[in-house]
Amino acid sequence: MSKSAGRLWPLYLGGFLGPFGSPIVTTMVPELAREYDISVALASTSVTSYLIPFAMLMLMSGTFAERWGRKRTVQLGYVAYALTSIGCALAPNFEMFTLFRILMGASNAFTTPVLVAAITDLVPREKLGRSLGMFGAMQATGQAMSPLAGGVAADLHWSLAFYAIALVAFVLAALPPDNAKSPFTGSQKERWKALANGQLAIASIAAALSFFSLMVVAVIGVLYLRDEFGTGATVTGLILAIFGITGLLTGRWSGSMMDRYGQLKIGGLAHLVFGLFASLVGVTALVGGAVGLGLACLLLAVAGSASTATRAVVQQLAVTSAPANRSGATSVMLACQFGGAALAPILWMPIYEVNHVLAMLTGGAPAFVGGLILLLVWRMRGARPAETLR
Repeated sequence: MSKSAGRLWPLYLGGFLGPFGSPIVTTMVPELAREYDISVALASTSVTSYLIPFAMLMLMSGTFAERWGRKRTVQLGYVAYALTSIGCALAPNFEMFTLFRILMGASNAFTTPVLVAAITDLVPREKLGRSLGMFGAMQATGQAMSPLAGGVAADLHWSLAFYAIALVAFVLAALPPDNAKSPFTGSQKERWKALANGQLAIASIAAALSFFSLMVVAVIGVLYLRDEFGTGATVTGLILAIFGITGLLTGRWSGSMMDRYGQLKIGGLAHLVFGLFASLVGVTALVGGAVGLGLACLLLAVAGSASTATRAVVQQLAVTSAPANRSGATSVMLACQFGGAALAPILWMPIYEVNHVLAMLTGGAPAFVGGLILLLVWRMRGARPAETLR
């Protein structure tokens, strides 16, 4: 293993851990409701309570990390992530559980954007798409494996999942990224000014739309599978894990396609495929039974592969949009990305309660719109490199 590859793997594992902690509660919502004697609807807010502070702090966390130093920022972020995970496991009531989920999301805001910037410093530009594709694959795997882990833990005791997260976070705290290769010597005002560019705006819009659809799959999809096919927590988590496994298997390939054909073209197509196949999961209600469940697995596999590509695209667009503030640009994009994810349960749960099939059939629409936007920009800009979009 090369020295560069050895330094990348802790960053990739960090990419897995962040998304893993967010939807860990999706397959244990009924168990949380019983544990704290609350409604399922109230228990489901534990997803949003993580995402909202995460998204809000993302707007500034990357810029502050560049000022404080990437290494120190990530180390403190991981330690806080571990301690708040333990707090969730030990919470005596739902109010305290929610508080620790809020703090857990806030802690993660100071790790993920810094990892993307660190990868950009470690790999040559012509291989950046492939490396970010792998990072996106690890993120998608964490996002998809989380419901499985949560489901397995729920069948034993849901708190075990949070102890496992804490253990991994403590390990990663000992393996932080290096500080920026070429520290920015300008003023803090110039750091913020670097974020005002069109490329970052496009990346942020596409990220918000694709992650809205991703969270519909993660939250509404879990409930849909359990209600429509009667799957238990572990089986449901295993089915959704397919979403991440295919992303892991194809992440490097989709990143290479970006390097070869351009972020906008590949990104637009990936968003369209993700949106279409995520929505088609709702069609499985018409089939029903084992065949319908098998079809759902196939659709989620394709959607998972495309979703991983959408992650890599928006990350590369963002991190290359502001060389003077790579962490800051990534954090702004991620703020929009997870802001979209936070809105999904709030806006789609009422639809689900009225008609769960309709909720799934329309869940992929935001990602589809994101694809149309990227392809429109690609057509307008022609074959120029993405970096010229500013």
